[in-house]
This record gives sequence, structure tokens and C-alpha cells, in this order.
Amino acid sequence: MECFISLPNSTVFDIVVNSKGKGQQCMDTICKHLGIVEQDYFGLQYRSSKGENLWLNLRNKLDRQLLGPAPYRLQFRVKFYIQPHNLQQPGTKQLFYDQVKLDFEHQKLVPESEDQAKQLVALISQADHGMFERRTHQLNMYKCVLGLVARDFDPAHDFIHSILDTHIQLGDLSKESAQYQVLQLAAGLQNYGMEFHESSSDSDVTQVGIGPVGVVLFNSNMDVVERLTYPTIHKAEHNGKVNTLKLLNDNGTSRDLEFRHTSQNTANSMYRCITEMHSFFWCDTVHTEVSTQFCRDLKGTLASIFYEKTKLGLDYVFDIQRTSREALDHTRRALYQASLTQEEQEEAQIEDVDNSDCDIHTPGAEERCHVLEETIVRISETYTCCVCRDNELSAVLVPCGHPTCYDCAKQLTDCPMCRRKIDSVQRLFLPAIQCEGAMCASSVSLKTAKSPLHSHRLCQKRKRDQSVDSTSRPKT
Repeated sequence: MECFISLPNSTVFDIVVNSKGKGQQCMDTICKHLGIVEQDYFGLQYRSSKGENLWLNLRNKLDRQLLGPAPYRLQFRVKFYIQPHNLQQPGTKQLFYDQVKLDFEHQKLVPESEDQAKQLVALISQADHGMFERRTHQLNMYKCVLGLVARDFDPAHDFIHSILDTHIQLGDLSKESAQYQVLQLAAGLQNYGMEFHESSSDSDVTQVGIGPVGVVLFNSNMDVVERLTYPTIHKAEHNGKVNTLKLLNDNGTSRDLEFRHTSQNTANSMYRCITEMHSFFWCDTVHTEVSTQFCRDLKGTLASIFYEKTKLGLDYVFDIQRTSREALDHTRRALYQASLTQEEQEEAQIEDVDNSDCDIHTPGAEERCHVLEETIVRISETYTCCVCRDNELSAVLVPCGHPTCYDCAKQLTDCPMCRRKIDSVQRLFLPAIQCEGAMCASSVSLKTAKSPLHSHRLCQKRKRDQSVDSTSRPKT
């Protein structure tokens, strides 16, 4: 099926995905098109039949979420607002910058003072239009930007000229640096990264803001009624169109806050937002009770009566895969692997194989190590004299070519292997076998050897070098 993807800067492109596939396949296709590795911070929004903006669940099938005829329209938006210094890719920083500008335009973010508004307008003008130039339309540009990002401030003549002075002070600041400073200013605002949900409760709360720090309750005038941090929220529950927050007070008592919504989808969206925000910003890893929570439709419920583990009609409630710390580590590893050359990647794969073979905690590693030890012992015995079983090979019997040690060869008249008469004895020089072969046979163990496979490879390499050396020496 065809989907139209809208970016924060209003750019639209289309992709084709399988309607029976999951939302993650759609996300992977979009991130591959944009060249984004840090996809844990983003999500896809779609509009329901009742006009509600809902997040697409990436673990569930697309045809169970997107209703109606194709093409479907999805919005690629920032879901988890992290601090700007944790962003690794230039493309991700650009998307965050466009999203922050969109939040200012929709008044989700509002400058808290005139100084912030001046600095913000000057930086956005520097990032979008370049350094200051003495043109007649410069003041009109400031008014346009001010109307988008800080429309509550009066565009008086003196205020616009103060923005001009701030813009001049930026000099030749690069576009990337200006965008980064805009993100830093936005990250310092109280509503940064907050998602708003309309609801009604027993009090005058009409808006519930859920962000990285906690839950904020607003009235109809968008004045803060109460701030609830995540440690004070003991539990969040969802039942139909009602969400319930169980809170712990400072004196040890508990209380419940109920929020009623116009539909079950919006109530489910708020419940999902609280849980995923808490998991992403406050947990070290995604807990099992979050990743495994699911619901079923009527057909799946009936099927589960006869077979409990059936996946018929199963929908996961949450799609969060990593926390903020895990997402940052995953991104750094992915970017590091992408920066390696092909030769370095092959060496890293060989090193991983060596380390996995010598790690006794991996399944079957101890048995493989014992087999390698026995192989190394047999190889060392091959270079031991077959007569005395003490000395290394140091002579070759002519004409049959069987090797023995030189002390035994001087005392033999017939070959101990083929019983042919010995005409002469040829000295054999294997200088490295005397020390290295004994070391391989005696010192290799699970505790002392860094890697039996690595030692075995070194042994084979030395033997090949020695055999070439012996054949190239002149006869004495």
C-alpha cells in the first residue's frame, strides 16, 4: 500500500509498504530514505476517523490501525525529546530543529521572556536566512519569524530593532551552530518535549501535559494547576474512556486522579504516553511487564480460550524498545560500525569469533575448547620422534624420507617405519618447534590460554613457515 509521509518542515514523500506488515517495517523504510540511524526518538502519527492524532504502534500490523482507502497519510514526528548534546547525526539535529519550530508555531513552546524571544528570532533568522544584511525587508522578516515562534510578544518598533542588534552580534555564525543554539534554548523551556491530552476531571483541569519529567495539569487558560513527578505516581490505569493515576503524597497517604476522555482511543493514547515516557527517560531498561502487555479483539479472545498462546487478534499496547540510555549506546555502536572499512569489519568479525570460542560461558564453548586442546596436543606429538618419544624431529632418513631425532637416526640401520635400509641421514632444522610446540602442548588450557583457537592458528602458521624454511635450506 502507498503512504504519504509528512516531515516537520512540511516536506512530503511517498513510500510503498506491505499492508500486512508491521509498523516497524514502515519506520525502517522511512529512516532508510532519510539516512537516520537514531530512529528511537521518532514516531509516526496518523489521524483517526474521529479526527484524533494518534501514534502508530510499530509492533502491530498496519491494516489493523490504518483504516479507510489508500493512500494513507502519516506524520513523521519527534516522539521523545532528548537533550541536544545527545544527538549524533546532522540529519537528526535538522529534524529536531524543524520540530521545535513547529512546536513554537503551534504554541506548545512559548518563550518565557523578551530576551529569550529576541535571541530565538535572531537565531532562527541566522539559521534560515543567513547572516545580517542591510536590506529593507530585514525588519519584515523579523516580524514574520516573531509571528510564528513568539506571537504573544508585541512587535513594536523598538523590540524589532533590538532583534536586529542581536542578529548583528551573531556575525558569521554557521547554520548548524545557530540551529543547535535554538535547540538549547528550547530544551530550557518548561514544556520542552511535552505531549498534551485534552480531558475532563472533577477539578478545572482541561489539559494534561506528559513530558520527560512528569505530568503537568493545566486549566482552560493554560495555567499550571499541579505538577506531578514520576516518583510520586505509583500506578497508571486505563479502563475504557477513563484514566486513573494513583498518587503517593509526602505524608504517606494516597489519592486517585481520574481523567475522562471523549473516546477510548484518546484514553488509551494518554495511558500509553505516560508509560512510555516514564520507561524512556527514567528506567535503565524496558521492563517485561511493559514490553509484553497486550490486548485482544473478540475473535482473539475466543481463540485464546482453547489455545492460550495464540497470536490471533493480538495487539501490543506499547512499542517502546529502548530507553534513552540504551538508544544512545545503540546509535553510537551503529555509527561506529558504519565508519569501519570492510577490512576492519572482517578483522572485528574474526576477533569476535575468537572471543566467542574462548568464552566458557557461551553454550558448548567448554567442549570446543577441549577439542582444540586435544588437537594441539596431537599436532605437537606429530613433531616428536617416533623412536624415543622424547626429542623433537631433527633428522630425515634417506631414501625413504621418514623423520626421527638425530640421536636415534645415528643408531639405526633400517627405517623403523617402512623397514627400508638407510643409506644416509639428512639433518632437519625446525628451530621454532622446540620452544613453541612444547608451549602449545603444555600451556594451553581454559584458564591460561587467551584463545585456544587463536593459539591453534598461530601454531599452524608457524609450522607452514618452518616447512617452507626447511625445504628452502641447502642440503648439508
